[in-house]
Amino acid sequence: MIESPAQPPSRREMNKAATRTAIVHAALAQLETAGYAALTAESVADAAGISRRTFFNYFPSIEAALNEPNRLLLENAVGVLDELDPAIDLLSAAVTAVESLVDPALLEPIANLYLHASAHPQMARMQLEAWNDCAEALTEIITARAPHGTPLAASVLAQSVIGAGKAAFAAWSRELGESPDAADPRRTALLRATLAEAVAQLRDGFPSLQRRAPHPRKA
Repeated sequence: MIESPAQPPSRREMNKAATRTAIVHAALAQLETAGYAALTAESVADAAGISRRTFFNYFPSIEAALNEPNRLLLENAVGVLDELDPAIDLLSAAVTAVESLVDPALLEPIANLYLHASAHPQMARMQLEAWNDCAEALTEIITARAPHGTPLAASVLAQSVIGAGKAAFAAWSRELGESPDAADPRRTALLRATLAEAVAQLRDGFPSLQRRAPHPRKA
């Protein structure tokens, strides 16, 4: 059966997408200039050129609007993984999916949000929810790509990949130090490289941990 080509989005759908994007951009801009404590639905709505009511038609909270870049990035990575050749082993496919995160427009907001979230528990909880949603989506993809595997195995692998991502963000944040320069163009490249290295460690069986220390010589 020949599938019909996907229909282009309607003008109404395009307008809704543009409004959603404007809200997110306004929230991110105010986060950088005024700080998290100053963010309100009213201030973001005003900056986006919409009403407070319209804001809540798109997002249930400020945190949800701020979390949109996380959702989009993880959704993009899951989409790439889902489209890869099923013959590619799962961990190599996961590395490929991570390496696909090259668009600064996607990755840079995530980097900034992660650094802000360390000081704001509500933002941190929203990010955790995004990671958990991604783990569930990964579990479904892994199950489909490896139908003979057990549900537990699929879940363990998905959680391992997500854990590698979390570890990469934490290592990246530590390397930046306490006062990272938001204008430093190397930040995004460093995050992408750290993410790829973390998943590669998982794929390759942690080779550096397999090296045994030499036995001390007996006196």
